[in-house]
Amino acid sequence: MVLSLAALTAHAAIPYQGHSYEFRQPGGEVLKIRLDGNDYYAEQRTEDGSLIIYDNAKRGFCYAHVNATGDALVSSGVLATNARLRSFSTAQDRREPGLSAAAKARLAQQRYQKMHGRTLDVAQRSTAARMAPGAAATAAVTGQMRGLTVIIDFSDAPGTITRQQVEAFLNDANYTGFGNAQSVRGYFLSASGNKLDYSNTVTRYYRAKRPKSYYTDNSLDVGPRAQELILEALNWVKNSEGVDFSTLSRDSTGHILGLNFFYAGEADSPWSKGLWPHMGWLGEQFCSNGACTGSYQISDMGKQLAIGTFVHESGHLIMGWPDLYDYDGSSQGSVANFCVMGFGGVGFDSQFRPTQPVGFLRYLAGWDTATELNPAINRSAPSGRLSMAANSHALYRWSNPANAAEAFYVEAIHKSDQNLYQPDQGLAVFHVDPSGNNDNEWKPYIQMEHADGKRDPENNRNQGDGGDLYDGTATRAFNASVPNALTSKGTNSLWWNGFASGFAIANISAPAKTITFDVGAATTVPAAEVYTATLAEKAEAIHPSPWFEYKGGTLGAVLSGPAGTDFDLRIEKWENNVWVLAAESSGEASQEKLGYAAAAGYYRIIVSSYSGAGKYTLTVTR
Repeated sequence: MVLSLAALTAHAAIPYQGHSYEFRQPGGEVLKIRLDGNDYYAEQRTEDGSLIIYDNAKRGFCYAHVNATGDALVSSGVLATNARLRSFSTAQDRREPGLSAAAKARLAQQRYQKMHGRTLDVAQRSTAARMAPGAAATAAVTGQMRGLTVIIDFSDAPGTITRQQVEAFLNDANYTGFGNAQSVRGYFLSASGNKLDYSNTVTRYYRAKRPKSYYTDNSLDVGPRAQELILEALNWVKNSEGVDFSTLSRDSTGHILGLNFFYAGEADSPWSKGLWPHMGWLGEQFCSNGACTGSYQISDMGKQLAIGTFVHESGHLIMGWPDLYDYDGSSQGSVANFCVMGFGGVGFDSQFRPTQPVGFLRYLAGWDTATELNPAINRSAPSGRLSMAANSHALYRWSNPANAAEAFYVEAIHKSDQNLYQPDQGLAVFHVDPSGNNDNEWKPYIQMEHADGKRDPENNRNQGDGGDLYDGTATRAFNASVPNALTSKGTNSLWWNGFASGFAIANISAPAKTITFDVGAATTVPAAEVYTATLAEKAEAIHPSPWFEYKGGTLGAVLSGPAGTDFDLRIEKWENNVWVLAAESSGEASQEKLGYAAAAGYYRIIVSSYSGAGKYTLTVTR
């Protein structure tokens, strides 16, 4: 299957939050390590909170400290131990500070470029172009898709999980192995409403040419030995297994979308070294039957298989979805545990039953419909009392007439089925703008409008909690001033530029599989309203911003500008999805007046400077 898509280039990383793994130190001690971060930057600590770093010269983990300039961790040369050598006066002292957010972001950028062959900001711009709400038709991923999963073992680490177990983990319609609630295929069938059937061809075990200890060379960064192993395995698949690569799903440039590698045992490498699990771009391209390699994921099988990480990485590989958390560790992102592309696939329970992708990502993939609620865009928009069912694959949207990429998406979430392990249930509101950046937690790609207004994930307090959804109790409304009216870092229905969107929902019912609520535009124009502002030369201003609904009649507008200026006045009407001129007064003076017999519709009044600048007064009547 070949998809008519541009090459998928989403940035990707597996998130780690309190992830535990073990590493055998040179003296034989098995050091217990806690890992926080992602593939591009992470901090590693012993159980007592001491910072550690892998030291090539010592061939093991040493205690670390921040260097004098504050931009890197430096090894002390002293091998770390599980013995609790540090004492603390309070619980707050347990974790010594690491690098600053700026230093982490810089290091993450450098590692991303090394692993993917391009900078993170280029990837983010590419993602933004694909994630605009109008891009859904070109980004749809539906029908049958086929990936390739190659399983690998070694002379010093033979496989213990069978090929049949891996095939069931990936493809079985009814699967509960290793404590999973479903297979990878089952997850995508559920999340897509049976619109995407993603299965994998699974090979026999490939026995690597060299022992595992060769590929887990911890003196090397992750990538070189992993890619050497991958190319070995692919040539074996082509020459010995007879796999027809043309049967695999590819993008429009011929790159394989679902390219996966599982190797036997544990990672046996420190974070970012040797065979540490990761997603990357295969530097030495392999092609067969018109299908070529590009992005891949590689991971250890360990003692059991959990679908969460595989699903998360498949979201990158197949759909081109971005990560929905920041890479510098300054926050937990905004959607946090409410999406598999955040932390919703790596939790204690959610690794076995990952949460849904947020509704906007499902809409982009062609799995959900979105009904436009903004009457400035949809003259037939539903209003009044509305209802929506969880898992119905039907969303509501309120779009910005002045910015086609910006919108609010509304979905009902019930703690059952795929969303069993979400931290809350009720009505969710997401503010979408692909120009956002997930390293800026105050303007990410997708911001969750937390009902409690606390912004806990953005403030790095938690990954979401029971106060985040509108649940029919204290959080029964969402508008320009509720939950709070802050124009910066607030929780409300303002557009990112601070203008009122007109979006308001109220009287939200209690959590259930079907939720009801009232919706309506919160932008109205009083019978007479006076606006006073200052206009720069050649500039324009909209009153009231961004638009208003008028039931019909005479619209009056009187403009009084400063002496010596030439200010103009016009009325525009929304027709056929564009603003068109309805009336204009553009004399060579600072005073203008309009009276316009208006039909019912959506309007805006614009003051513009032909020449000059200064303070003006606009009076609007109807």
